Amino acid sequence: MKKKLIIISVIIALLLSSIIIFMLIKNKKEKKIVYTDALIDENINVVKDLNIEFGKISYLKDYIFINDGDFKNLEIKYEELGEVEVKFSYKNDLGENYRYIKFNVVDTTKPYISVPSYKTVLINSDTEFIYDFFCADNHDKDVKRVLEGEYDLGKVGTYKAKYIATDLSGNSSEKELTINVVETIPKQQPNKESQINYINYSDIYNEYKNDNTKIGIDISRWQGDVDFDLLKENNVEFIMIRLGGQNGIDGDYYIDSKFERNIEEATKRGFDIGVYFYSYAYTNEEAIKQAKYVIENLKDYKLTLPIVFDWECWNKFNDMHISLYDITKVQDTFLNYVIKKGYKASRYGSKNYLTNVWQDSKHLTWLAHYVINTNYEGTYFMWQRCDTGKIPGINGAVDIDILYLDNYDL
Repeated sequence: MKKKLIIISVIIALLLSSIIIFMLIKNKKEKKIVYTDALIDENINVVKDLNIEFGKISYLKDYIFINDGDFKNLEIKYEELGEVEVKFSYKNDLGENYRYIKFNVVDTTKPYISVPSYKTVLINSDTEFIYDFFCADNHDKDVKRVLEGEYDLGKVGTYKAKYIATDLSGNSSEKELTINVVETIPKQQPNKESQINYINYSDIYNEYKNDNTKIGIDISRWQGDVDFDLLKENNVEFIMIRLGGQNGIDGDYYIDSKFERNIEEATKRGFDIGVYFYSYAYTNEEAIKQAKYVIENLKDYKLTLPIVFDWECWNKFNDMHISLYDITKVQDTFLNYVIKKGYKASRYGSKNYLTNVWQDSKHLTWLAHYVINTNYEGTYFMWQRCDTGKIPGINGAVDIDILYLDNYDL
């Protein structure tokens, strides 16, 4: 009898212990974390105005300083204008402290316009031609455009006008435009083939080669059947190869007709290799679809340089009804997917568009700027120095590039 009582007591004790443990776990799970306003915490100093420019990458440590404690430097995420609340915590000797802080996302950036100084139109035309000019805003998908001035499209003559683009936040850009109204638009004379001022690859190599650089080229079907042995003999150190592209907005994808030959021959000779894809994507869904297409067609080829998102169709931008924030997000979606799959990734752009059009991005940049010394102020790992390069092994012109090893880990 005594033995039975002992067993029952043990069972009851085990049951009670289980109940207590269960309740402790339940209470722990149900414990609510309460975030309090960071602005009433005397330990937190606001060091910067809490307005964030739309389209700019901002981090928490840019705005606050904590006297006693440390916290994670969060990127401030937002999708639209207005108030955004950021929750964070910091640790010190008193433990974990949970706070929130509210930011105001604003748009004070003027729309970007690319308008010629001179425009010829037929008599009795309307002002719809102003929508042919590239005009884009960091936030708005469409921008209000007007033409101001004393002009008469119903009368032959030359008139001065002002092209004005205004976004929904009231930011305006303007440019003077001379309008030439004519009875008939003269036929364009065929352009005579201009003489290309070639730049020898050897000259670029001798001028820019040092311990921090590699000199190379980028090629596609336009270079025909390349002699890779001659490239090797003439100090080409890396090659960026066009994998393919897209046939216009919503068009099919294609593989460059020389891609397979180019990448196989370049691989055999031990060149550092990267690839690029010419895109017309304007949605995140299409960006992912294109990234998958690129990766599927890389097969087992080894890359030491990035997969590059090459988006240059600015003359079609107005037809897409998207903002500059939207297209930057499309770009980053493509690149993020590529990185997720184990590749390095980069964007491509000219100095003008990287400076005035593309929004902030954390990705590598391949800069195109055809000058002796670029004054581009952003960070770039590779510089497309010219598109009129001349080298044995290629008939005609080729782009010449400079890779900076301090900005890229081979």
